[in-house]
Amino acid sequence: MTPLKIMKTASLVSFIALAIAVTLYHLSNYGIFKTLAVAAGTAFYHFFVRLVVGIYIDKVKQNRADITRSWYRIRPWETAFYQRIGVKNWKDKMPTSFPEYYDLRKHTPLELAQVTCQSEIIHEINVLISAGALLGAIPFGMFPAFFLSSLAAGCFDMIFVVMQRYNRSRLMPLVERQRRTAGKTGSGTVQGNKIGGTR
Repeated sequence: MTPLKIMKTASLVSFIALAIAVTLYHLSNYGIFKTLAVAAGTAFYHFFVRLVVGIYIDKVKQNRADITRSWYRIRPWETAFYQRIGVKNWKDKMPTSFPEYYDLRKHTPLELAQVTCQSEIIHEINVLISAGALLGAIPFGMFPAFFLSSLAAGCFDMIFVVMQRYNRSRLMPLVERQRRTAGKTGSGTVQGNKIGGTR
């Protein structure tokens, strides 16, 4: 099962669990059902909102991010940091919703770099979404539970942010090499975030 299907399934299951828990709480007024409703509601929030964000960004960006923007640039200290935490050793073990997007046999280095930018933005938004779940502690209390769930979800998304920036640090030399080759042969030009003659 792909991560996308997992997100859809988890959203549906948590929503059903939320509806059942809320119904049982109103029928019995037992506190345990309120706790279960809050837990299911928090899970539904984390899964469903992430699903919506991913679908929306995919439709808007369509893997055509401007890789020249400052936000996407790899800072000098990042390469050493990624080596220190061993990203190369574990990144391929992480789930991917659309593995075909990362196939260098089907896409140019520039296109892959754009995919990493879009994926990074999605997961960075998800980190902010994780923090938003803390607002649930205002009406329901249980701040430690909301805090821990938000922290875990945010840290999970940050793993993917790091992974995409690492991937881009490896792709950018290939993008630059392709740009120089295109310039020498006259087969294409670089305009904005596209390399002419490569698509």
